[in-house]
Amino acid sequence: MFLLVFPAILFAGTEFPRPGQNPHGEIKWDCQDCHTADSWEKLRQDIKFDHTRTGFNLLGAHQKVLCASCHKDPVFNRVGTACLDCHTDHHQGRLGNDCSECHTTRDWGPQQELLMRHAERGFPLTGVHAVADCESCHRGHDRGEYVGTPTACGACHAGELARVEDPDHTQTAFQTDCQNCHHAAFGSWSQTTYEHPGTFPLTGAHLSIPCGACHTGGFTGTPTRCFDCHATEYAATDDPDHETGDFSTECQLCHTTTAWEPASFDHNTTGFTLMGAHQSLACIACHQTVYAGTPSTCIGCHQSDYDGTNDPDHAAAQFSTDCENCHSQTAWEPATFDHNTTGFSLLGAHQSLNCLACHQTVYAGTPSTCIGCHQSDYDGTTDPNHAAAQFPVDCEGCHTMNAWEPADWDHDGMYFPIYSGAHRDEWNTCGECHTISSDYSLFDCTACHEHNQTDMDDKHNEVNNYQYVSTACYTCHPQGGD
Repeated sequence: MFLLVFPAILFAGTEFPRPGQNPHGEIKWDCQDCHTADSWEKLRQDIKFDHTRTGFNLLGAHQKVLCASCHKDPVFNRVGTACLDCHTDHHQGRLGNDCSECHTTRDWGPQQELLMRHAERGFPLTGVHAVADCESCHRGHDRGEYVGTPTACGACHAGELARVEDPDHTQTAFQTDCQNCHHAAFGSWSQTTYEHPGTFPLTGAHLSIPCGACHTGGFTGTPTRCFDCHATEYAATDDPDHETGDFSTECQLCHTTTAWEPASFDHNTTGFTLMGAHQSLACIACHQTVYAGTPSTCIGCHQSDYDGTNDPDHAAAQFSTDCENCHSQTAWEPATFDHNTTGFSLLGAHQSLNCLACHQTVYAGTPSTCIGCHQSDYDGTTDPNHAAAQFPVDCEGCHTMNAWEPADWDHDGMYFPIYSGAHRDEWNTCGECHTISSDYSLFDCTACHEHNQTDMDDKHNEVNNYQYVSTACYTCHPQGGD
């Protein structure tokens, strides 16, 4: 054995080992490697003792403990390097003597090595299992009963299984294979991985309702049709009344899983698109009894409007029941009938007339000629007397659609100037010239011009073919001048 010899006293007040005494047992390094001359207990500040030289590398928590935690003797003799040399075996040898199978030098608690060993034994520790006390599952640990601990979830979690009410796990439909819905990684029993079957995905309001709201009689065989759960809403709805209207029980045709109301029924799918005033009507305004077979023609709903209209009287006039020919879906009035489609365009005064002014009884077959409506005007006109003069009944030859009077007969351009020239303002009625009212082709010039034949004969003695008749006057004086 190598001995270090130190003088007993080097400095006053400083105690050193006596000669022949080695305070470090088998350690054979020079004292000055660690100590200073000032004090035996005072170590050099720059000391970097390499523990690997001892054959025991300091790792993990061993790097931070005081030397005396392991070297408990007054001297630093060699100490055992096995874990059990320092660490009490709480397992009393039941799990073997190699602590490193479960523990690391980082700390005494379960570490990755423990988790790996546990996985090798068929039960990987994950999530909350990785931080749980061993005794929470290995309840016979005090008797060394670690081997054979059951691995089924229900063996440890029977209490949670019995306590859960939404849904009630004690129903026969539930399995005890907890891992089908729960996972240790969640850290909470209330969190699950359960997914509702794809045959009935949970969407909208279904996501937030308790399971028992639908699964009232167990979980197996629960119906998936909307009506099976929503029959009460179906029966209670009165606008429209689903039961009276014999509505389909396929609720999804009109409703969504978000809420029972508002419904999203697309009326276009019926072949009758809702437009105009129809969009704001209550369903029962058209569907008063049942919905199937409701007529889609206008007259099917608007017969009362048709019968009650008297300007014009649709029923008496035998109007077409194709209401859309005159009316729109915005409102029954005003109508938008285009008279041009009849072949008789409404112009002038005709535009402001009431329909009954022309269509007094029926509308079909109403004449489109002027005289067809204006016979009374023709017969009642005395200046000139149209009937006596046998005027043509083509009223538009003299009259316009603006008014019966004044007429626009062009006497000056077609026959004789009476509105201009010498005869302007010299007459009041047609009869002053046309003395025979029954024939306006005849006229009398001498009735106004007081000429005697003797004087006229003498005055015109040099005029060839002279005659004392009005037609001769007109022949020579077509403009009425001298």
